[in-house]
Amino acid sequence: MWFLGLLLCGGALAQTALELEVLQRTNQVRQERGLRPLQWDALAYKAALGHAQDMQERNFFAHQNPDGLGAAERMRAVGVLEVMVGENLASFEGYPDPEIPQRALVGWMNSPGHRANLLKPEFTHLGVALVRQGRRVVVVQNFIGRPFDPQVRLTPAQAERTVLVLSGSAPGTVGVFVGNNLYARLNPPIQARLELPPSAEVSFALFDGQTWWATQNGQRGLRLEQTLERSAVPGQRVVLQLPAGSFTLAVGAQPRFWQNLSGPVRLELTLPSTLEALWLGLRQGNRISYSHRIPLKP
Repeated sequence: MWFLGLLLCGGALAQTALELEVLQRTNQVRQERGLRPLQWDALAYKAALGHAQDMQERNFFAHQNPDGLGAAERMRAVGVLEVMVGENLASFEGYPDPEIPQRALVGWMNSPGHRANLLKPEFTHLGVALVRQGRRVVVVQNFIGRPFDPQVRLTPAQAERTVLVLSGSAPGTVGVFVGNNLYARLNPPIQARLELPPSAEVSFALFDGQTWWATQNGQRGLRLEQTLERSAVPGQRVVLQLPAGSFTLAVGAQPRFWQNLSGPVRLELTLPSTLEALWLGLRQGNRISYSHRIPLKP
């Protein structure tokens, strides 16, 4: 008897021969369809193993654990920075261990959602955990899409927090721009507190439904009172090494565009923890795909 579950969300040796066999069988079905093989990932394995053990110990079978954490949160908790992740689950009773890898792959390939995870071209890395308790065996696959390795190093540091306080009125939606890039949209009446990235140069524009029109305070009906509040707070010193390519940086719980840059480049940034996260994105023309989320809270 077996059960399946899936979730679509984001180099070390496998820990056991059976887990390695699941990786090998996964890569076999990918390569048969012209897809690149997945590499083993130690952090994805750590998250998969923790979830497999938890399901056995607390006797549940689901992508969301009893604490309300899903695959993305579990992978983030062990240090996975990639935004694109996915998870396949399988559970078996009454089968010997050597049969489990093949049965898991056959079951996943016969299930459209699991098959989509296995054959997703954007996935590049995999961790597999296979855990037995009594007659029951659970298998967890944690997938990661890693288009590039940013080589991130974090060190706790004091940082300066900058908050832009705005109040006033406008004839329509106001765009707050950092550099030449839209950072936030505000609807009148304006009452807002926006935390800014370091050394941000702010400008404003009004939206007419189709186009942003650059304007200054006192023009086009824009009436704003603005104050900058600065304070020292705990933060992170972030060192990034980016390969050749076109990239975007953003900040916030959800990405707020900060700046474009071109690699190869090495960056050293001191960012307040109150910004929550630094996002890295790949830029192709006007299209941005955020690939990494770097937590700024300890």
